[in-house]
Amino acid sequence: MLIVCTSCNSKYLVNSADLKPEGRTVQCANCGHQWYQGSSVEEEVLPSSIPSSSITNNASENNTSVPSSNLPSTYVKEQEKSIVNSILVVIFLFAIICGFWFFQKLEINSLVLVKFYVEEFYFNLKLIFADLALIIHNILN
Repeated sequence: MLIVCTSCNSKYLVNSADLKPEGRTVQCANCGHQWYQGSSVEEEVLPSSIPSSSITNNASENNTSVPSSNLPSTYVKEQEKSIVNSILVVIFLFAIICGFWFFQKLEINSLVLVKFYVEEFYFNLKLIFADLALIIHNILN
């Protein structure tokens, strides 16, 4: 379950079983703010293997006003946007556009040459597969 600090918007990944059934007071590891975190509505279905008497006993123990410091959680740090990567992508796209423009100005139609080699490769590949199929057919019959 992902919970968010109401003060600094830090996000924490918490096991939802630690908040059941009544919720509990939690404390942000980033800013120290304390707030009450209730269990979510869709997770209120309790497993039938847990006896209801132990649930009520744990509920009265967990609903204290002192924040629990042993709440297992993972601080989720948001990844910062890298300006260097954005600039490199723009430079790369600019280089590709300039390269195509350069080839067009020199009247070198490299795309026709690439298309020819791709079609030649495909034709040879078809011949190889046809020969392999013929060899396998002759071996099996």
